[in-house]
Amino acid sequence: MNIENLFTIDSAVDTITDKTRQAVTELKEMDALLSEIQKADRSLSRSDLDRIAQNAFDLAAKYGRNVTDYLHTVLEASRAGYKNAEEIAALSLTLQSACDISEELAGQYLMAADKAFQLNGSVEELSRTLDGACTLSDRHAVSMTELAEGLSAVSSQAAASGLDLRETTSALAALLSVTGQSGAETGNAFGYILMYLQQITGEAGGKEIPAEALERFRNACTGLGVSLQEMKNGAMQLKEPMQVLRELSEAYVSLAETDAGRTGLLDVFGTDSSQAEALDGLLKNFGLYEEMLQDYAGGTGTLAAEAAKAADTWEGSLNRLSAVWNETVNHVADSKEIISVMDSLNSLLTVIDKLSEAAGSLNTIAILGGGLLGAKNLG
Repeated sequence: MNIENLFTIDSAVDTITDKTRQAVTELKEMDALLSEIQKADRSLSRSDLDRIAQNAFDLAAKYGRNVTDYLHTVLEASRAGYKNAEEIAALSLTLQSACDISEELAGQYLMAADKAFQLNGSVEELSRTLDGACTLSDRHAVSMTELAEGLSAVSSQAAASGLDLRETTSALAALLSVTGQSGAETGNAFGYILMYLQQITGEAGGKEIPAEALERFRNACTGLGVSLQEMKNGAMQLKEPMQVLRELSEAYVSLAETDAGRTGLLDVFGTDSSQAEALDGLLKNFGLYEEMLQDYAGGTGTLAAEAAKAADTWEGSLNRLSAVWNETVNHVADSKEIISVMDSLNSLLTVIDKLSEAAGSLNTIAILGGGLLGAKNLG
């Protein structure tokens, strides 16, 4: 046997050993997560856990993600009190695959949107907003990671200010597109602006908004011919925030860059350039925001389409293969015996590592084959 063939066999042994060890590790984590899920929802039976485990394998294989990504989200959704935790987790896995974001951030996005905008765990409503967000990310080169971080930062303030998810997501996407700020910074800046528009004192983005600052902002808007209030049903009421921004935009862009009307509006924010930059960017590009509103509304089916594309990439294919391999290892034993079998496999792999140098590649393969068959017989 020549040296090239020897290296080839050694590489094959290493690959099989590494993949089996990874499967053992992931299946142990999977078993632990299933136990935590049952603690979070005591109504789940053993057959329910088996179904959840099988769904984890199926969805991981379908979307090219890790099995534990799904189970982590089932656990967090169960702890948050969702009765449809499995559906929420499946939607999260689709989002992770479609937009290549982490399990943690996908879960944050879904739960922030659901809680702030009172969607009551509706998968249909959540799917609709994810379709819209993915469309904006795809058509306008906006990072979905940044968009998710921005929504997590501003969702509560946006909902309290009367915005819906379409308006909030489109405004964030427009700001991310023109300012170059991070997702969290954009969300905080937009929340700060909304508090000025709604004349709310308090803390925003770690900074206090005093009453005198609100008055200066109100006066600056009046100087541009824009009122924050309107007569409605016989009483003066605050206008909707996006209506005020539309009116401000029309007045703002009609002025020169150095006009006192422009600078006076931005100077209200003092030395904090992120808020001034965000307001300036949104007022100059309000047409982009309105274009994004339309794109968002026409995004039906985008999430599923993007997830399918991602699953067909090299990385997605490798992840699918990993999921199928893990499921195969999982079938070595039933749920009551799997921990002992995995420990046996782990011990076997440790022995193989130590013997491979002394025994040589061919003998190592024989040991591996015999050992795995023995482990299967244990099951």
